[in-house]
Amino acid sequence: MNFLGNIDVKADNKGRIFVPAQYRKQLEKEEDSSLVMRINRVLRCAEFFPMSVWEEKDQQLKSKLNMWDKKDLMLYRQFTSQVEVVEMDASGRILLRKEHCETLGITTDARFVGVSDHFEVWSANCLDDALYSPEDFEKLLQEKMGNTIV
Repeated sequence: MNFLGNIDVKADNKGRIFVPAQYRKQLEKEEDSSLVMRINRVLRCAEFFPMSVWEEKDQQLKSKLNMWDKKDLMLYRQFTSQVEVVEMDASGRILLRKEHCETLGITTDARFVGVSDHFEVWSANCLDDALYSPEDFEKLLQEKMGNTIV
């Protein structure tokens, strides 16, 4: 899967948001209709993983943990307790519960951001605050990529 782009959407008063058509097509192509949603309270966004991607990430995390170790078990428990399975309705919408909309600062304006194997939903205002300035972005990209800027 390769979710790309930055797409503005509107949430209705019940917290329903249309998943952009290009993202729905990716999910349909992979026959992955179930999404795992994780609220990232640090970044203040909702992360949506196709079930197959989530299962890979879950296995990756578990492979780095000793499930008999109290700290590792607590880390895993906290990570997985903050997720829920979300299904798109027949119209291609997902539901963000009221408490999630409040946590994320979403009233009506939201933004989908593709992050390769998953996508995020942000309040449009919060995303703008979380991104690097154009100058900082170019500088960091240059540091990481050298002279091979795409």
